[in-house]
Amino acid sequence: MGVPVLVVNNDPTTRNKMRHSLEVAGYHVMEAEDAETGLATLRASERGMVVLFNVVLFGNMMQGTDGIAFLGAAACDTRLAHQHAFVIVTPTPEQLEAALGRLLDHLSIPVIAEPIDADALLHTVARSTWRLLVSA
Repeated sequence: MGVPVLVVNNDPTTRNKMRHSLEVAGYHVMEAEDAETGLATLRASERGMVVLFNVVLFGNMMQGTDGIAFLGAAACDTRLAHQHAFVIVTPTPEQLEAALGRLLDHLSIPVIAEPIDADALLHTVARSTWRLLVSA
């Protein structure tokens, strides 16, 4: 039996195509049609899995938890983050860029663009320091 793979996607046609390709290659494939089911499957799993999920479709079409919240929940759970390998599936680089921006916002990770502006640097570090002090 191959490495288990969890395909989390709201589109049954996409899930079926991915399942077929992966099973032909020898992988054991599980499916989840939404983020909540995907998270429940991960939490119940005792083996590590490769997790394929589409952040763009989650954010635009799925009800409930979107792909960014799904990844955020998995990343914040130490066991899930270390036990499983996550792969983002996205149709275009622009959608990936937008999804990563939403993920960073969700995880409260600020971004400073280069070349570094000293005011932006100091403001961001002060804001991050405040966040640490408030959460302590």
